[in-house]
Amino acid sequence: RSSTCHGSLRYPLLSSSLSSSSTVESSQVGVNGSYESSTMASKPAASTTTPLKKVAILLCPAQFCVPADYSSLLESITSSPDLPPNTRVVASQVAPLPRTEWIKVAKQLPTKRFIDANLDVQMTLDWYFDAIEEALAQLFAQVGEDVDICLIGHSIGGWIARAYIGGLSGSSTAVHRLAKERVTSLITLGTPHISPSSAVVDQTRGLLRQIASSPSCSSQSLTDHGIQITCVASSGIQGNIFTAELEQIVAATSYLPLTGKYNTNGDGIVPTDLAFMESPARKVEIQECQKTKSPVRHAHVLPTPWNLVDGSAASWSLPEEFVWYGSEGVLSQWLPYV
Repeated sequence: RSSTCHGSLRYPLLSSSLSSSSTVESSQVGVNGSYESSTMASKPAASTTTPLKKVAILLCPAQFCVPADYSSLLESITSSPDLPPNTRVVASQVAPLPRTEWIKVAKQLPTKRFIDANLDVQMTLDWYFDAIEEALAQLFAQVGEDVDICLIGHSIGGWIARAYIGGLSGSSTAVHRLAKERVTSLITLGTPHISPSSAVVDQTRGLLRQIASSPSCSSQSLTDHGIQITCVASSGIQGNIFTAELEQIVAATSYLPLTGKYNTNGDGIVPTDLAFMESPARKVEIQECQKTKSPVRHAHVLPTPWNLVDGSAASWSLPEEFVWYGSEGVLSQWLPYV
């Protein structure tokens, strides 16, 4: 993509400031939120001499979800006492994607690449990458260049964020160059990171396979560039087709095409086994909500892809007792890694 379309000219607030231009320990987090790694057994007390770390959050939404679906989550993150010591969230954005943007994927449907499950990441997801850069530009304009960026990706948004920081967007803009310096953490929530050969069908038509096999998108490569990776996944819902429990049946029909197995565990949509990147990425497996003891589900809303009249209208909210990754009692199990 040309810098003429996506560079500093596109973001005039950044044109003047951008024209010039630790290895993460792999640990397992128990279902009750305790840390199995001895080095992470407790949160260190905040030091009065440690400089305040300013963090800006960029959330990459799930398929057909819109920014309005995440307003409550971002409010909870900003005010949460579970943030790392001496850390303050100074700004947050959701990649500005109305559900109508997803129609752009349809242009790939009649192609040979789609049929062969060999879609190209840059060509297929350029519109999503543009939205990421637009949100990043807004964050840098709002709080300056010396802020640390934490990318939080929900579902498909997790592996698209991984592709962006791994360089698969093909971007050469000033925003992208600054992001490469300032992104310090990536947290994925219920994101499939593996496209196994046992899958009945490749639902991403080769996109996830390209990302997972790209050296620049590997856990080690991103860690070497100073990005701490945390993969969060629920194992609270087992798939089962021989039951009267509708939720387990739905889970089974989702797990089967992805893994070739229906009786595995996950968040009701994504199997746990597929939701973790390789070491040194941190793995946070959550079985239940610490507050309600309920299993943790994939999402808190039901997307409405048919609502094209108002592409930014919020999705249908699921009942409050329907616990997901952003619920109270779950958020605290992964927020310390922002």
